[in-house]
Amino acid sequence: MFDDVEEFVPDDKKPLKYYYNRQERLENAPQIVKDFYEGKNKPVRGLKVFFTKQNRYITFALIIFIGAVWGYSGLNKTRAYATLNGINYELSAFSYDEKIYVTLKFVRNPKIKDTSPVKVDAVINMVDNSGQISDKRESSLIYDEGEKYIREKFTDYDIIRVDVSLFSDGKEKEVSAKVKR
Repeated sequence: MFDDVEEFVPDDKKPLKYYYNRQERLENAPQIVKDFYEGKNKPVRGLKVFFTKQNRYITFALIIFIGAVWGYSGLNKTRAYATLNGINYELSAFSYDEKIYVTLKFVRNPKIKDTSPVKVDAVINMVDNSGQISDKRESSLIYDEGEKYIREKFTDYDIIRVDVSLFSDGKEKEVSAKVKR
């Protein structure tokens, strides 16, 4: 199917031929190439790869980055999720048409087998730019099964964050969420 056909070559030029001589080529090669052909360079495998001289700085930068993310998430003021008395709480807030809509979602934790009704009191605080509480409301709900919600609507006075204190059977948790614009 594919026959070796010589390409057109002018009469005054002969076709080029390349000769490969490994010994001659390796005589002028750098030492690392010679070592590779002799089999002296063994690849580093496993976790040792992260601690080689070339990768040491990347490994330390990665450790510092992961530590910074972990520290930030631990110290972050806005935690929109919490679990109290076997119920998972999720807080969300958004702004629309100069109003702020706050939703606190209740769902039973699937790991908890107790399905008795639980009374939950919530104190909703609206935090403005200066860190002061500009509006405050209290709500309560008796949670039994399924998804339940506490929804509130506030007037927007440069509110940046919503803090909610949850009280149930003498226990307290706090959740916080930034207002999405």
